[in-house]
Amino acid sequence: MDIENVYLIPHSSKPVNEYFNPKLLAGLYPTLFCYGRGVPEDQLRPVQITLKEHIRYLLAYNDRRFEKHHSFIFVVFDLLQRRNACFHAQLTATKPYFQSSADEILSLSSKDIETVLDNNSKRIYNSESNNTLNKLLQHIKTIGDRVMGSTYSRTALRTRIHALVYNQGLPSIFLTLNPADIHSPVALYLAGVKLDLDNIQNNQLMDIYKRAEIVASHPVATAKFFHILITNILNTMIIGGVLGPVKAYFGTVESQGRGSLHLHLLIWLDHDMKPADMKEKIQDAVFRDKLKAYLEDIIKEDLDDFKEKNAFEYSN
Repeated sequence: MDIENVYLIPHSSKPVNEYFNPKLLAGLYPTLFCYGRGVPEDQLRPVQITLKEHIRYLLAYNDRRFEKHHSFIFVVFDLLQRRNACFHAQLTATKPYFQSSADEILSLSSKDIETVLDNNSKRIYNSESNNTLNKLLQHIKTIGDRVMGSTYSRTALRTRIHALVYNQGLPSIFLTLNPADIHSPVALYLAGVKLDLDNIQNNQLMDIYKRAEIVASHPVATAKFFHILITNILNTMIIGGVLGPVKAYFGTVESQGRGSLHLHLLIWLDHDMKPADMKEKIQDAVFRDKLKAYLEDIIKEDLDDFKEKNAFEYSN
């Protein structure tokens, strides 16, 4: 019986260089870079592009092999995060205020840092905190503010919201947009399913399990669908004037447990009415009836009209 040859690649004791090393991704993913060509940061390329731009290009490949790979998108995102953190750490280290605290930070032991991390995980806070540790944590926070997807970046977003509230007052509208991507023919179309978007038939949409499988295996297409839909909604509601004059708006994108995206949005309408004024005006029956008529006109809670027009229905 023929025994298939097994190639064992041992681990090195030294970490590999991930900067301008075209062999890194080519070695990690030989099935994606079949001929060892087309890898990011290849110095032989006549036109140099950034790692982020190259990854965006790879994820848009027509054969979708990069998009559908189970780990590629996570590895390259991790690379981008680390580079972003290292870049801002380098900038921070060149500042005069960092030089003054660098010697103090060097005096910290691994035991001190381990104790703080353990206390933070257990939510134990010591009133007699170490000033040197506080300086280190503050530098980490400064760098983390600029790293996409980090906890500190979310804290920075909250700070910006507080600044807007301080500047513009309380927001007029809090809105959550949660597109149902597994039920959208547009999401399926972007994922490569052959559909005539102008003439959708029920039998073209498949069952809900198959649709969920397609959406889950095409994260880039799902993100494109979310971006297109949200952009059109914002253009219609805010720029298009559906809500009237708008002073400011602020939105953040989050992912749900199943991985799909949704948007939380705060909107500041451009009027002089304060919450106290609204409370006073709503006591007037005429104003109250007009407000109810407006809300009933713009808010829909069923799809009966669509069903009557023989639009596609989603089967569970």
